[in-house]
Amino acid sequence: MRPFVSIITVSLNAAPTIEDTIASVAMQRANVAIEHICVDGGSTDATRAIIDRWAERSAGIRRLYGPDRGIFDAMNSGLAAALGEYVLFLNADDFLVGAATIATALRGTSPGAADNPGVLAGDASMGVIGRRGFWRHRRVPRLLGRLRGCGFYPVHQGQFTQRGLLEAVGGFDASQRLAADVNQYYDMERRFRPATRLIRADVAFMRAGGAANTGWQAIYAGSAEIFRHLAPTHGRCRAAAMVAVKTLQSLSEVRYGRCPHQRWFDRAVADSAHR
Repeated sequence: MRPFVSIITVSLNAAPTIEDTIASVAMQRANVAIEHICVDGGSTDATRAIIDRWAERSAGIRRLYGPDRGIFDAMNSGLAAALGEYVLFLNADDFLVGAATIATALRGTSPGAADNPGVLAGDASMGVIGRRGFWRHRRVPRLLGRLRGCGFYPVHQGQFTQRGLLEAVGGFDASQRLAADVNQYYDMERRFRPATRLIRADVAFMRAGGAANTGWQAIYAGSAEIFRHLAPTHGRCRAAAMVAVKTLQSLSEVRYGRCPHQRWFDRAVADSAHR
């Protein structure tokens, strides 16, 4: 059966976390076919051994091993290999938050249907599981897809996008180091105005970190990258306003307290380890 959803995970020395990522995909209960494309750029730890072990148990896992020019180049490789109508990029230190996540996200869609939305946008939580302190509930703005070109953006790990749209926009700009995912969405929004449906539920849990979230310097550098990308097509004033809106959206996501813990996931992983 041709996959309806392609989940792409890129990795480099992700042995401590990638098993959670793969397990969360393997445990999905959905009525459509799902493929999980694992792209590894040359890990020297146990990452590939973990992927291989899961691939022996699941026909839905496809492996792409080889050098790349960075995370967005690796994502482009995964996109080029994808067969699904929808694509979700799930990082190697993130995981889907429930066994029914994919089924919930795709409710109301069917393979090849003319009215399938171009973008299905869900929420995500980001932090250190169980730790008290600052964390982020990355909720999709309710005006996303309705108020366009003003800087609102979806959470990348909660964004199911039709593969045809991603290919039409040219995938990711691999020359960008931090914000190619956000800029890709802005380009797609400007050029194609895709129909958007909000999932209104968490799709993924993101472990704190990542190149674009490692501190204020990285956040500033990512914002500067977005501004440089937008200025030629939107003008400097509008580009600056969009970056400001994006920053305010990010700040509105900050929470304080105990970061949510997906207890079902811990139990499921423990069970799978003894199969």
